[in-house]
Amino acid sequence: MKHLSSLFPLLLSAVLMVGCAGDFQSTGSGSSATYDYSANANDPSPVSPPDTSAQDAIDRMNQQMATDAANAAAQQQFLAGMAAAQETMNNANNQATSNW
Repeated sequence: MKHLSSLFPLLLSAVLMVGCAGDFQSTGSGSSATYDYSANANDPSPVSPPDTSAQDAIDRMNQQMATDAANAAAQQQFLAGMAAAQETMNNANNQATSNW
């Protein structure tokens, strides 16, 4: 029973990491430049909006990379927690067998 009480915090933290891993989201860093599309009275030629497709693609890629990095960090934390749990179990088993 003594070994189970020492494993409880470790198992609880592993469960919390798994539950919280799905909550990672990218904050997004989209461009927010403004442009005046209205025609000027002194300029009779119509004003066309600028092409932002390249910047939009870059913004989407940056957002995906941020999401991937957050997911990788969550997975790394989870695996570290599982390794610590395994090490604790191994230590408990070693102590139990050495007491026989």
